[in-house]
Amino acid sequence: MQKIILAQINYIEDHSEKILPLGILSVGSALKKAGFAVEIINLNEKEISSIASYIAGQNPLWVGLSVMTGIQTEHSALLSQQIKAQWSGPIVWGGIHPSLLPSQCLSENYIDYVIISEGEKTSIELTEKLLQQKDLSGVLGLGYKQNNVIKINPERPFIQNLDEYRLDFSLIDLEKFIFPLGKYKRVIAYKASRGCPFNCAFCYNHIFNKNRWRAWSIAAVVEDILFLKTKYKIDAIKFYDDNFFVNKNRAFEILEKINLPSHLEVRIDSIDENLAQKLKELKVFDMLIGVESGSNRLLEMIDKKITVQRIMEGVKVIAAYDLPATYSAIVGLPTETKAEFESTIDLFYQIRKIHRKAVFSLGAYLPYPGSRMYDFALEKGFKAPVNTLGWGKIDRFRKDFKSPWVNAQKVWRIREYFKFLNLKLGPLIGWFEFRIKERFFVCPFDIYVVELLAGVAIEQKGWLGKVLRRGYNLIKKYG
Repeated sequence: MQKIILAQINYIEDHSEKILPLGILSVGSALKKAGFAVEIINLNEKEISSIASYIAGQNPLWVGLSVMTGIQTEHSALLSQQIKAQWSGPIVWGGIHPSLLPSQCLSENYIDYVIISEGEKTSIELTEKLLQQKDLSGVLGLGYKQNNVIKINPERPFIQNLDEYRLDFSLIDLEKFIFPLGKYKRVIAYKASRGCPFNCAFCYNHIFNKNRWRAWSIAAVVEDILFLKTKYKIDAIKFYDDNFFVNKNRAFEILEKINLPSHLEVRIDSIDENLAQKLKELKVFDMLIGVESGSNRLLEMIDKKITVQRIMEGVKVIAAYDLPATYSAIVGLPTETKAEFESTIDLFYQIRKIHRKAVFSLGAYLPYPGSRMYDFALEKGFKAPVNTLGWGKIDRFRKDFKSPWVNAQKVWRIREYFKFLNLKLGPLIGWFEFRIKERFFVCPFDIYVVELLAGVAIEQKGWLGKVLRRGYNLIKKYG
């Protein structure tokens, strides 16, 4: 039997190669359960040429790529082009980007099919039709080309019972996806639900998940994690749910039953004394919290349904319970003024003064096709790429991102200085705080020096790397 190869490309600079590729693992698990042979490949951009040759040599039934909008789009396009140069079989794109722009993807000669939204059922039906050489018009959630005409079939209804589609961990070498995080040595990524019921105007969930939230049962989630805990000695979990606390009772029960430290995402307006106390008891070691902006006007524009006052109320509770948290924000929203940009930096700085365990993530606004703000962004000057490869330059965390509303290189510098505040670098912290407080972001030589030395220390390259690592560990312990 010809196998199906599913691949995902990671960007080395994002350090994402250790994150379990949950999308292709879920689709691969469904295909395997349906009786098909599956191989999963997790690669980085430097392996594109060698993996393309390997895939072509395997002559699979079809190749599937999971693709997010941004640098992964560019790398997936390059991989697809190189596969096509050596092999004439079908290439299938799935994930967020092709779900948002199926027709544009299908206009490329290196993409034969796109799977829109959830891929489990659609991938099984596509495989059956290809094997039987039957018409594809009845495969819901599929885009394809027929006589050079792009066809987009009707949407597939969401899976009602996610427990029918459980992860088959035997498809992947899990040891490759266990990573250290903070004081924990064996952490793994996991997802216990899909989607989010909120309707933030900038978010891809508006079209991808239709603002719906669905979840695996408590029993299924607990069984998976206890398996990982027992067999692979996992000592913490990083949940990648878009909103882990949609159902608080469910969330608490999962955390109680797995009895593991966890990293998860939560809305700031969910934070109160009771929730904070439970998070402390349940060993939550980090939370991702989208505060988004220091401007109430912009918070209202993006329909975040919070205010700066509510943000600060939540921060004070988090700080009072000594809980770590990562706060994320977006700058460069259409119509954002200079004063509103500064208000977001001020918000981060004020959070830092109250909550010393705060970590910060700052990114330029990326207009997602299909999001509620997308047409508004086009109206206000955003130039959408005209082809799939071009979306590789639309990455909000890259310093060369071309935004009509903000200098992305400046945003990158500010993000780096906030990131350095959480490194144990002794008196240098005062220098980074000065840069932020005084908005002194020119001549960022220190960013390059710190990142170079940090890279050497993390990988412990040679004697210098070992010395730097030991020195850093001493500063963390006694500094």
